[in-house]
Amino acid sequence: MKSSVAMSFKRKRVLLVGDAILDMYIYCNAVGQALYADVPEVEEIKTKVSFGGNGLVATNILELGGNLTFVSVVGDDEDARQYDSFVHPRMKKIFFVDPTRKTTVKRRWYVGEKALLQVNTVDNHSLSVLLEKKLIGRIEKEARKADVIVVMDPQHGLLTKSVINRLKKISRELKKPLYVDGQISHRKSNHYLYRGVDCILLNEKEARAVYPAFDIKTPQQTLLTILKKLELKNVVVKLGDKGSIALCNGRYIKTSPYKVKAVDTCGAGDAFLAAFSLGDMNTPEESLAIANMWGALSTKIHGTIPPGRKELVRIIKENTR
Repeated sequence: MKSSVAMSFKRKRVLLVGDAILDMYIYCNAVGQALYADVPEVEEIKTKVSFGGNGLVATNILELGGNLTFVSVVGDDEDARQYDSFVHPRMKKIFFVDPTRKTTVKRRWYVGEKALLQVNTVDNHSLSVLLEKKLIGRIEKEARKADVIVVMDPQHGLLTKSVINRLKKISRELKKPLYVDGQISHRKSNHYLYRGVDCILLNEKEARAVYPAFDIKTPQQTLLTILKKLELKNVVVKLGDKGSIALCNGRYIKTSPYKVKAVDTCGAGDAFLAAFSLGDMNTPEESLAIANMWGALSTKIHGTIPPGRKELVRIIKENTR
């Protein structure tokens, strides 16, 4: 790997499309046991707000030095106002307002480092036909200026079948590679909708949703089956602290993990996606190694906050001596 990769990140122009999620971390002190029920009583100390979902992919891309256009949809509510502060000199933020939906928010309560409760505000209904048309029109315009189109789909209603089909068509017509990371935490797999894209990134659970006989013991055969099943050019399976496996440009690539002491694995997949999207598919081994490093570094931080690019550059330099 070459440390000059940091410079290549700065030249990459990414069009990111997908649902934004607000992550609120509410830190508390334990007071004792509640009098009215068998539950702990706590006092709030502070609240931290970070941008999750595609917002987290965005902050990782920006921290790594990429240039970003971020297209998303939020509700017409007080929670959406949090995004007013989400600005960056290298980010063009295009957020459509949907008055019929609530902004997606995940509120997590902690006492010290112990998770106490999570409450989600989620509205998963699909976009209206009118809003779909506006969204697609803007995506097509912005895609012309991008080097790569990235989609992280948590299935909260923005990426309808119509939007997905048009994204694939835009990618083909403009010859812009389309990378997809589809999540199945609360819904069934919709990876079949992305059939034919340039690259799909999966975790083990998602890989088994696509191909139930997924077997890490026969990785090449398994990946080839997924590749053919979804008519993909490339496929990557993230294995967490076991690294990753991939079929890229017809080559099987097994990437070793970068070892760290993990504090919080939430958001590691988004960090991996961000770093991989800034890489070069002509050198997939390097791109995957850096994506694994960046994903690992993200687990050293509590909450959905990107690691620092300087630490990544230092590690790359150390590994190239």
